[in-house]
Amino acid sequence: MNQLTARWYEEGRIDGQLKTLIRLLTRRFGTLDKATEARLQGATQGELDRWTDSILTARTLEEVFRLQ
Repeated sequence: MNQLTARWYEEGRIDGQLKTLIRLLTRRFGTLDKATEARLQGATQGELDRWTDSILTARTLEEVFRLQ
């Protein structure tokens, strides 16, 4: 796989994870405010991974984003 293809693949994977996380957060905690949406859009892969994991145990939206 060449570098360009690998980059597109990675960007697609991140975009898919972001969309899934937004869907899960909205379903669990209700409509997201603009600040939360912006935070999600600017997230790193590591942050998306951590937040995706934390949605399973968080009781509030704030807990999802809290550093553990």
